[in-house]
Amino acid sequence: MHADFWLESWDVGGTKTSFHRKDIHPYARTYTPPSFLKGKRALMPLCGKDTTLVWFREHAAHVVGIELAQKAIHQFFEEQDLSYTKTEDGRYESDGLTIINRDIFSLSPDDVGPIDFVYDRAALVALPEDMRVRYRQKIDEFMAIGSQCLVITLEYAPPIGPTPPFSITPGEINTYYRENYMIDHVEEPLLPEHRMVAKFNLNYLVEHGFMLTKVRNCSETDLSQISQAA
Repeated sequence: MHADFWLESWDVGGTKTSFHRKDIHPYARTYTPPSFLKGKRALMPLCGKDTTLVWFREHAAHVVGIELAQKAIHQFFEEQDLSYTKTEDGRYESDGLTIINRDIFSLSPDDVGPIDFVYDRAALVALPEDMRVRYRQKIDEFMAIGSQCLVITLEYAPPIGPTPPFSITPGEINTYYRENYMIDHVEEPLLPEHRMVAKFNLNYLVEHGFMLTKVRNCSETDLSQISQAA
């Protein structure tokens, strides 16, 4: 959603930001173990105060989070009892961790530095289709050939309305990434006990996991075609 939506959500808190887990996501533990993360620079877009940042901080060479809401960043450092320094350009620096307080669409590859791995649990599903196109293009700018991305999505029915998290099917992931990424569909459990099932009276909910490996850079022609398809 647009910037004002998320800033207001963090101001309100409560159910507006209940998408944050209090534990490390099991897909992160399974597919990004310490041996995988060793020596890597990881990126976590739209990170909020996700505790998975701590997992990457402990096991990767460095982790970079991107978060628009300053309140979320402050809550993260307070809840994790971590000290930090803040630079004039909105960077929160701690040992092994940088959180950039900026709109992701305003950032360049130089702003985030070289990236070996991207963790996307609640970013792609948080954006409506038109913004997903821009988001995928931006993440593609940050990723070199050979880098990887763990994308976690939800698929459910019926639709819950024009607010996140949005339902994204494996077919959509294939359409989004097949030209430039090798896609490994690693998880697709049906979760009848997920809190959204009862809250929205859903018929079903599946939490998908995809490990993407970049094999090709996106050309200007590719970007134009993706935008038109959306």
